[in-house]
Amino acid sequence: MGPFVTVSIKSAVQAALLRMLEPLIRMMLSAGLGIGDFMSVVKVAYVRGARDQGRNLRGEGRPHVSRIAVVTGLTRAEVTAILNSEDKDERRTSERGRHRAERVLSGWWNDRDFHDSDGQPIPLPLSGGRRSFKTLTARYSNEPRPAPILDELLRVGAVKKRADGTYQAVSRTYATVRWNADGLEAFGEQLREHGATLLHNLENPGRPRFVRRVVNVQLDPSYLPILLRDIDQQLETMADTIDDAVNARSRTLTPGAEPQDAVKLSVAMYIYEEPVVLEPDSSSAKTRVRRRGAGS
Repeated sequence: MGPFVTVSIKSAVQAALLRMLEPLIRMMLSAGLGIGDFMSVVKVAYVRGARDQGRNLRGEGRPHVSRIAVVTGLTRAEVTAILNSEDKDERRTSERGRHRAERVLSGWWNDRDFHDSDGQPIPLPLSGGRRSFKTLTARYSNEPRPAPILDELLRVGAVKKRADGTYQAVSRTYATVRWNADGLEAFGEQLREHGATLLHNLENPGRPRFVRRVVNVQLDPSYLPILLRDIDQQLETMADTIDDAVNARSRTLTPGAEPQDAVKLSVAMYIYEEPVVLEPDSSSAKTRVRRRGAGS
């Protein structure tokens, strides 16, 4: 069951929502999307949230249109239309190559069958033999056509073509956020995972997922470049170690002829920085922190 919602909790949720929306609205404005576009997406999100709530809390096998309409404030016709279009949207999303490319790249870095004696990914021919990109693709994406996935990995710079015609993995990561369709999908996915983790911890204080945030709102700017360099190096090393453990071949299921129960485990690391102004507080000896550009 959810928390007992009071006026103060609603106000706190609204304040938190406003903060979360800041980067999203900047993204939408940059893409030329107005509030009408935003509201149409919000309606879909409300229907999906109410549908999932019904499944998780009430055990509803099929979406209950009347209940969803009541809790969301939408009409039954709007709910029905969104639910009817949702299956098509989910199928279209699942057919995109981004996740398959991620799985193939991860397999290349973590599967010893595709490593040299030093444990590094070996260059692979497109096809032919046990150690080829086609074999790698079939093992980790169940995709018989390696070319579309290879093209995607080449496009984002995770793989390069060598002079001898073989292909070499040069990056352990598939894609950071880029201003294109795949990058925007990654943007949304990462925000969803982060928000879902924090919400899980609010709802399940007795069994929280690991979250650690380190903040200094009064950092000397002259120290920032050195600190960022050191943190980047430390996090890269840590991320590689975690990647080796999470994607170990012995712990990873490969697609087969029948559906299998699996778990998605994601570990994210990011650095955030924002200029602030330290202002003297006239009422005490304490200083007051104000975001640069924000009202006092």
